Amino acid sequence: MQLIIPALLCLATLLPFGTEIAGPSAAEAASPEAAAAPDVERRTSLILGYDRHSWDLFLPAGETTRIVVDGDGDSDLDAFLYDENGNLVDSDTDLTDYCILEVRPLWTGRFTLVISNVGRVANLYELRVD
Repeated sequence: MQLIIPALLCLATLLPFGTEIAGPSAAEAASPEAAAAPDVERRTSLILGYDRHSWDLFLPAGETTRIVVDGDGDSDLDAFLYDENGNLVDSDTDLTDYCILEVRPLWTGRFTLVISNVGRVANLYELRVD
């Protein structure tokens, strides 16, 4: 999976777990969508039943970051955000596949978002970080 950073200085950088940072292509940098929302990262991913996805986030100190997981309605998704020390920072474990997390870190650093599919069927979700 290729990482796309829509601006040189992002408020939050969304990284699939273990991925190297890469810049946008010329076509992506010139897209109107990137110009309209330079501080929003979006990804779409299919998570299988009873599976987990991990995403690395680089979050700035003192800035409120909102993380939204919006599933297709086929199963329950839960979201957990951990700091670099493994401490749970926020979570959304209701019975839906729509999760909202908000965090205002005290330090700039790497956080890990874990999305868990609690159901037995696959779920196509969109992940937004702004």
